Amino acid sequence: TTLDYDIDYLQGRILLSQPLPTTADDDLLVASAAISGHPTYLVVRYEFSPGFEDPDVLSFGGRIHYWFDDHVKLGVTTGREERDEVESTLTGADLTLRFSAATWLRLETGRTQGPGMTAATSLDGGYDFNAPGFLGDADTDAAAHRVDTSIGFEDLFSKGGGRLTGYYQTLEAGYTAPGQATDRDLTQYGAATDLPLTERLTVRAKADKSEQAQGLETEAGELNADFRVGSRWTVSTGARHDRRTDYSAQVPSTQEQGERTDVVARLLYDTNSRWKVYGFGQQTVQSSGNREENDRVGLGGSWRITDRFAIDAEASDGDQGPGYRLGTELLYSDRTTLYTNYTLENERSDNGLRAMKGSLVSGGRTRYADSAIVYLEERYTHGDVPSGLMHATGVELAPVDRLNLGANLDFGTLKDPQTAAKLERTAVGASIGYGFERLTLAGAVEYRVDNSEQSDTSFTERTTWLFKNSMKCQLSPDWRLIGKLNHAISDSSLGEYHNGDYTEAVVGWAFRPVRHDRFNALLKYTYFYNLPAADQIVGSTAPAIQRSHIGALDVLYDLTARWTLGAKYAYRHGQVALGRENPEFFDSNAHLYIARADWHFVHRWDALIEARLLDLPDAQDRRSGALVGLYRHIGEHIKLGAGYNFTDFSDDLTQLDFQHQGFFVNLVGKL
Repeated sequence: TTLDYDIDYLQGRILLSQPLPTTADDDLLVASAAISGHPTYLVVRYEFSPGFEDPDVLSFGGRIHYWFDDHVKLGVTTGREERDEVESTLTGADLTLRFSAATWLRLETGRTQGPGMTAATSLDGGYDFNAPGFLGDADTDAAAHRVDTSIGFEDLFSKGGGRLTGYYQTLEAGYTAPGQATDRDLTQYGAATDLPLTERLTVRAKADKSEQAQGLETEAGELNADFRVGSRWTVSTGARHDRRTDYSAQVPSTQEQGERTDVVARLLYDTNSRWKVYGFGQQTVQSSGNREENDRVGLGGSWRITDRFAIDAEASDGDQGPGYRLGTELLYSDRTTLYTNYTLENERSDNGLRAMKGSLVSGGRTRYADSAIVYLEERYTHGDVPSGLMHATGVELAPVDRLNLGANLDFGTLKDPQTAAKLERTAVGASIGYGFERLTLAGAVEYRVDNSEQSDTSFTERTTWLFKNSMKCQLSPDWRLIGKLNHAISDSSLGEYHNGDYTEAVVGWAFRPVRHDRFNALLKYTYFYNLPAADQIVGSTAPAIQRSHIGALDVLYDLTARWTLGAKYAYRHGQVALGRENPEFFDSNAHLYIARADWHFVHRWDALIEARLLDLPDAQDRRSGALVGLYRHIGEHIKLGAGYNFTDFSDDLTQLDFQHQGFFVNLVGKL
């Protein structure tokens, strides 16, 4: 939610309200690594453009679910990606049966076809991407099934407490849903329970197993017990047994195989007020194969020194290497929060080798008044892994109710997680917004320099300017003026082939007579220029350059309370060039004609039909067809609809491709 983070869309910067922890508590006693718990990730998706030469490289998807009552929910998910004339699809369905918040059953099934929905990552905000990998080919067809269940004992027994959860999942080879991809058949299942036997004794248990065809097979089970002695002491003990077996044709030399059993004991003292402290020790009592011993001893605790300052720390050492965690939070005042978190662990990286890694995050956020916020954060990573140091600072001001000001600065060095190549970044930005009685203005600008290390250790420089502006003006009760200007300039030292420029300027006049509100009209002019950076477009050839002037007129008229008629005419005076250096443009003009009718046939339901004609005089081509849709009003200001476009073109004339035929889902906001 927006309470958890703020996003700067120009910089691609996400400012969390609190630092992201290295691990999340897994509620288990035995530590299988230097720092126990599940690793945490922040996942962000970037837009990827298909370009003009290969418009079939499109990716889209959607999900819808519906509660039939308080106990039954049905959901459907679908996605599609097309690359090099090879289509990848994802379809899925899920059913939830809920007895209560603690007792429920969820069934899921999915199927993917094709090489898979690939993911490309970027370290510079989308100008350069790594090469995505493929798990299958055009004939790959794989399914997946999953069952999750939870049983709350309070629903079974009058004085019952605790819960039992379980899951079972199968993935066929080649299944490539987001976050679930495998090149071999994979079966995973497990269960967990948290059972308070008495007021003082609680038992926790967890078991998981993973079976991969001709691959790694793992299983692990852990049993813990907590016993409260008095109101402040808690004695905990537990045991964990796990097994690893690799059935691959070629087993990596770094692979660990065999069984291991660890036992652990922990003593906790909690004052139930300002501080608590605990100590633990664990020992490997049985191991086989080449499994490493996992003995470890540690001490930790937390202390709220004052009402405003708290410390959380843990230190341990053992066969898996040392592990340290230190976190502080200072509520310096009612408006200022300072924090520091440091973690040192001996982690296993993706290539199977252990590496010492330290991470330090320190920063602060101050609200000087309701009108001013300042933040500062430092993030440093070191050790036998790619390292880096980033600095971020900014200020947000609202000196008066109508004026908002903002500024930010980011600089530091990042390293590619695969190649360890450096990316040295400096970025500065500013924003302003002002609202008059009838006029609202907003603007933002960023200047960024990225120096990227190449495979031959040389550096390339990319300089980028980004502008974002908008305007709204109420000229009179009947007339409104709207506008926006988005502009980006990106120059690469590698040459013009790698440059990227983008301009979108829009001016619109909206007319809705107060005394005759059945009539609505919008006249809009758009200037569009697009020179995508080379790596933003898939394919081996250079992406096309487009520059267009587009004028459009939309009118709607309410004939009755149930019927609305409308029409649209748009003209594009455009040019396209396929060459990057000394481009030669050729004309790409177009006329668009649309006639539409809306029928409000029952309460909260609307039907839509459109007749469309696209005239392309330079190509001596005409295309026509229809579009139908069905919408439902959700509240007073939103309506959700779905339909089918029988034509292969879009009503947005900045789109040059003809791949728009098919089903669509549309969400419309109303003032």
